[in-house]
Amino acid sequence: MSTKPKLYYFDGRGKMESIRWLLAAAGVEFEEEFLETRDQYEKLLQGGSLLFQQVPMVEIDGMKMVQTRAILNYIAAKYNLYGKDLKERALIDMYVGGTDDLMGFILMFPFLSAEDKDKQHALIVQKATGRYFPVYEKVLKDHGQDFLVGNSFSWADVHLLEAILMVEEKKSDVLSGFPQLQAFKARISSIPAIKKFLEPGSQRKPVPDDKYVETVRRVLRMYYDVKANYGCAWLCSAGTACGRLEPPVAGWNRLEPPVAGCVRREPLVSGWNRLCLAVFGGNRLRPAGSGWNRLWPAVSGWNRLCLAVFGGNRLWPAGSGCGRQGQPRPPLTEPPLEPMPRTAVPGLKGWSLCGFPSGSRGSPGPAGAGHAFEVQESRVRVPERAGRGALRFPQGPSVGSGWSEAVQPGAILSHRAPKYLSGNQELRIMSGKPRLTYLNGRGRMEPIRWLLAAAGVEFEEVYLETKEQYEKLIKDGFLLFQQVPLVEIDGMKMVQTRAIMSYIAGKYNLYGKDLKERAMIDMYVEGISDLMQMILMFPFSPPDAKEKNLESIKERATNRYFPVFEKVLKQHGQDFLVGNKFSWADVQLMEAILAVEEKVPDVLSGFPQLQVFKTKMSNMPTIKKFLQPGSPRKPPPDAHYVETVLKVFKK
Repeated sequence: MSTKPKLYYFDGRGKMESIRWLLAAAGVEFEEEFLETRDQYEKLLQGGSLLFQQVPMVEIDGMKMVQTRAILNYIAAKYNLYGKDLKERALIDMYVGGTDDLMGFILMFPFLSAEDKDKQHALIVQKATGRYFPVYEKVLKDHGQDFLVGNSFSWADVHLLEAILMVEEKKSDVLSGFPQLQAFKARISSIPAIKKFLEPGSQRKPVPDDKYVETVRRVLRMYYDVKANYGCAWLCSAGTACGRLEPPVAGWNRLEPPVAGCVRREPLVSGWNRLCLAVFGGNRLRPAGSGWNRLWPAVSGWNRLCLAVFGGNRLWPAGSGCGRQGQPRPPLTEPPLEPMPRTAVPGLKGWSLCGFPSGSRGSPGPAGAGHAFEVQESRVRVPERAGRGALRFPQGPSVGSGWSEAVQPGAILSHRAPKYLSGNQELRIMSGKPRLTYLNGRGRMEPIRWLLAAAGVEFEEVYLETKEQYEKLIKDGFLLFQQVPLVEIDGMKMVQTRAIMSYIAGKYNLYGKDLKERAMIDMYVEGISDLMQMILMFPFSPPDAKEKNLESIKERATNRYFPVFEKVLKQHGQDFLVGNKFSWADVQLMEAILAVEEKVPDVLSGFPQLQVFKTKMSNMPTIKKFLQPGSPRKPPPDAHYVETVLKVFKK
């Protein structure tokens, strides 16, 4: 039997391409099995190979790994491409996270309608030259070394070269204004393992074509509608309630999934007679080229079909974009970034922002609908602020009408003197405790509080209550990505939730005893994070969307995520998820259970193992203390919290 890693994915780039790059950079040969039929995918599901019903999947060292980030973490660490210590690892996480954001624009490109590809092409070039490449140009110039971190070849270098070459496919002279990156590209391309991977005949995949897009849709039964200028990418599966036209047009009010009779909408409306949600790319209102989400000419004043704004799937009044009926929203110039559940992130004040679960980055839709791409931490791109702050990749999760900034996964370090703001006062850290800067609420900071508390680590907090506090942090250069949470720990200022938590887990021995245990923890944490993202965005749902969002949370918890952990605990019969030792994964799962129970009190009724797990975790001294009244644990978000978020981050 071969000992080579085996990769399961489509014969194309997608989320697997970065894994191929990293294995190739490490000089590791690998085998691939390409998914070409639905039967292949269902066989993997039935065989239990796909932990959270998702690909990519990689068999390596006796493990069947899912969750792209977990796979890449494992490969980077196994082959010494992840820095020499925790601090270098944090820097690598930062750069990988930033590069991922740029790659997201590129990965969604093949699924855009023809009319939107030109817009997306321009956006990719703009983001590369105006936001991402300048960061790396400066890093390389400032330290004068050959590589991004520690003057050693790392995962960050591999990922950046991959991104450079992909952008160059869109604009060949994109590096013309970046001499440091030109030299970097030449150096990294000349490394023997990379040079081999770049040669014709290697396992590097070509630019995605129509055949690749059609295969993805056919195998996963996912039907895409992607709007470049808003970043909406809605996926509807056969059998799901993905098709309603409201109010009825000419008496017809359903867009049927791909079943018999779904292909026609009659009587004809101004010459448009097809509205089918399948058949690969042909599912459009004819004539072709108008995309899936526009009816031209307008029908009774309704000219936009948004296919999954909280399950509404409605024709909205002309000019309202994806917003709520009758309440126009200001134009958005930037698309959302990361995938988010189909029920996620409505806007505030009657507006809504469309999440972007593109096929290569996310999986919206109801549990069990056949969606097979991982959902990672979700956020929506916000307008880039003017000024000269040190925020490298300004982004934030969507919590309103394009105003909000908050954290993304990844990591960044700043070695400036620690300074924090409260009102008009400048506070300097005098203790050795970690200090957390965020709003006085859960949000992205709550899992960090949980992890520190579980480790028995006391911490201090500074709450952002005014826009002036936030802007002063930016002006003084403390938020390199214009983002909170911000955590000062061990002389570093860290942002990016995933990186902060990874650092804390590693520092306080909550990350397993070896690489394999760490890989399992990573997979479990990423899966739980998918569920938690839906809960995190719930407070920002308008009243008429809350019931549907709540049902979606319940479905995901009971049909996709909790069954995985119930089975794990039952099979190994131990108290903890990994290695029979308390870890970050246990903390994250406990937080998720309690968060879901706040919305669905009997959610564990069918999960006896998780009931026992909850009791055990609740009785651990550090967790028990954190659950008591008066602890730093925050209550469920209320209207005041939502209002504060708007006030602080309002542009």
